[in-house]
Amino acid sequence: MKLTRWSYLMMILALPLLGRGQIVTFDTVQFNPVNSFLVGRTVFEIDSGYLVFGVGGDGTGTVQDPRTFLFDTAGGLFQTSIFTTDRLSEAGAFGPVAQSTNGGYFSGVTEFGNGITEDSLYLYRYNEVGDTLWTKYLLSDTTLAMRKCIETANGDVILVGLHEWPKGAFMFRVTSTGDSIRFVNFGEPAFFPMSVVEDADGNLLLAGYTDTSLPQFQFRSYLLKCTPEGEVIWWRARPARSGYGGLLLTNDGGVVAFGKANNEDDFSGALLVKYASDGAEVWVRDQIIFADSETRVCSFLNGFQQSDGSLIICGTIRNTVLDLFDKGMLYKFDEEGNEIWSRFYSHYSDISVGYPQEFYDVKPTSDGGFILTGETNGPAPPNPVRLWLVKLDSMGCLVPGCHTVGVQEFESQLQNALHISPNPASERVQMRLALPEGYRLEGTVLALLLDAQGKEVLRVQVPANTTEVRGQLDVSGVPSGLYYLHLRDGAKWLAGGKVIVE
Repeated sequence: MKLTRWSYLMMILALPLLGRGQIVTFDTVQFNPVNSFLVGRTVFEIDSGYLVFGVGGDGTGTVQDPRTFLFDTAGGLFQTSIFTTDRLSEAGAFGPVAQSTNGGYFSGVTEFGNGITEDSLYLYRYNEVGDTLWTKYLLSDTTLAMRKCIETANGDVILVGLHEWPKGAFMFRVTSTGDSIRFVNFGEPAFFPMSVVEDADGNLLLAGYTDTSLPQFQFRSYLLKCTPEGEVIWWRARPARSGYGGLLLTNDGGVVAFGKANNEDDFSGALLVKYASDGAEVWVRDQIIFADSETRVCSFLNGFQQSDGSLIICGTIRNTVLDLFDKGMLYKFDEEGNEIWSRFYSHYSDISVGYPQEFYDVKPTSDGGFILTGETNGPAPPNPVRLWLVKLDSMGCLVPGCHTVGVQEFESQLQNALHISPNPASERVQMRLALPEGYRLEGTVLALLLDAQGKEVLRVQVPANTTEVRGQLDVSGVPSGLYYLHLRDGAKWLAGGKVIVE
């Protein structure tokens, strides 16, 4: 039975009650208002939406400051906080901020540059919405570069990063109030630690890559396990021309390290390695996907394990052969490292090669989906480096049901160019998708209408030319309710949205 207008109005009014728990997805970008770069590093879901920790420049080229951003549940920005340092400041690249079991967050921040010979290291303590409660000076030295911060099971804070060469990696353990417990250098083979986790016994594992003049260690993925006091238990290195960017503790007490490894053609490719607690390699996945030249990037950067054992890993790729000019990538693997699905996103569609789209952090959300942050690069002006925040559903879709339409590449900028009317509709739905100048469609364009359970209801071919995709769907025989419209060509998902049939 079709809904009357009155019934539809009552349904809309009831949505705040009936629609609780409904998955909300979005793709949003934030520019730096002073025409400098802006990047998201770490993201958390909070009661009011999402909290992003990032970094941005002041427009002079000599100052970059830690920043926090509060977004609502639909991806709208409603608060920004800037913690001015008057130097170049950085907390790390790939999800470097730690959530505290006592509420709020910790991060290590290094300050460097601007004619000052020594770098300084600070501990920042934030409240639940990203405002600083306090900052504490820890130490200074000729070289200090922060990479990762975690909270331990007993409430201490671990900071890891790069110290003065050839001292290499450091591990700094402090109390929750910033009082020093111990500072450890691991010495040769000097390596760059990018991530750290604590195991059930309180031991620490650091992942990164070596960079020394010793041929047997040069540019190799490196994993080190040490006691809480910093005494090395074992270390493992993989073949040359590889490096780890991230590390996660698995449910069985092992760890999965991820990053990149070059193939025989010296093309970088995504790398995933499972280690047992004694350092033995359980499995290696190094033939997942590659860049298409020696100078282009393909790497996993961050991830987590779900309660069912599956792995969610994000990263970045540039491969023009696969029509992945620059994409942020998201993969799901089972606990044995076998691929379940992959998704490739860019905020800017049909843009020339050389505009990176990178996911630096991914977290699970309470609705079963994922929230990701990083950077998207678009045409200048203004500054091309922009903070990127993307909310996806449990299948990695921006519009629910994307996994059923037969493609894995997604270009979300076209979302804003899609017009659906009337909506709600009772007979025909008109759709028009304006295409950017020079945009390349590949093959036939299809429109697919899915019901709320993801079942395909309608499929039609849609006329297209060089400037637009325009067509209609006859929904007169479709039962009343909520549906999802998807437009795709022969290679990629183009755009989609909700349709109400009354």
